[in-house]
Amino acid sequence: MFIETANLTDIGALTTLYQALTTEMHAFQPTNYQEKSSPDFFTWKMMVEDKRQTVYITRNQDQITSFCHVTTAQTSPSNLFISHQFAYVTALYVHPDYRRQGLATVLLVQARTWQSKKQLAFLELTVLGNNQSALQLYQKLGFVTQNQTLRQI
Repeated sequence: MFIETANLTDIGALTTLYQALTTEMHAFQPTNYQEKSSPDFFTWKMMVEDKRQTVYITRNQDQITSFCHVTTAQTSPSNLFISHQFAYVTALYVHPDYRRQGLATVLLVQARTWQSKKQLAFLELTVLGNNQSALQLYQKLGFVTQNQTLRQI
C-alpha cells in the first residue's frame, strides 16, 4: 500500500471525498454537522503547500481512495494548561469501497511519523462519540481518551 503526499492536482478529488466525509458526519450527528461541506480551493491549497500541515492520500490507480489531513496545533494560551505544540488530525476518510483494508491504519501511522519528524509532543484527533468503528480503530492504535464532551439536549 503506497501513501503519497497530496498535490494541487488532487484538490478536486479531495473535495469530493471530504464532502462524503461530512455527509457521513451529518448522518452520525445531524444537529451538529452540515451535509456536503468542504474547504474551498485556497484552504486546500494551503493544506497541501504549508509545511506546518500535510495531506496524505492513497490511490487505486488514478482514484484517491483515502486521505488524512494533519496539522500543527498549539495548546490554548492559558496559565492553566501546559504548553504543547502537537500534531492534530483534522480529517481522516476512507472511501467505503476500500474500508477494512488497513488504509486508515497506514494513514495514521504516517501521521504519527510526520508528528515525530516535526518533533511535536503528541498526535491528537477528535472522534464522533457514536462512531463505534472509528473509536475501536483508534483505541486499537493506542489512542486514549483525554476529555469527553457531554451535552444535555
